[in-house]
Amino acid sequence: MKMKNSIQIDDPEILDMDPVQKMWMYENWVADQGDNIDLAKNHAYLLASFWNPEAVKKILGDTETFVSTDEEFEESSAMVQQINKVNELKKKNEVVKKRKRRTLKD
Repeated sequence: MKMKNSIQIDDPEILDMDPVQKMWMYENWVADQGDNIDLAKNHAYLLASFWNPEAVKKILGDTETFVSTDEEFEESSAMVQQINKVNELKKKNEVVKKRKRRTLKD
């Protein structure tokens, strides 16, 4: 939730506000400030990645990435396909219960 850009402290709306609501407003303001900081930081990383991508990777800790071989990928794909087949068989074997319809009496 974005709040007003300018809030006057002597505004009667603020003075008569419930303390819990004031606290809630403050917490939202703090969260907005954190969002703005994260946006600026990520923008700086984006711009820096054009000049020195390795430095940005070091800063972000993205130096270790998961690498798999083609064989490992094929094994994983086969496992997923096998699980899908088992799930399909389970769905086919489920017994569908039919409900008896009530007869309406006039």
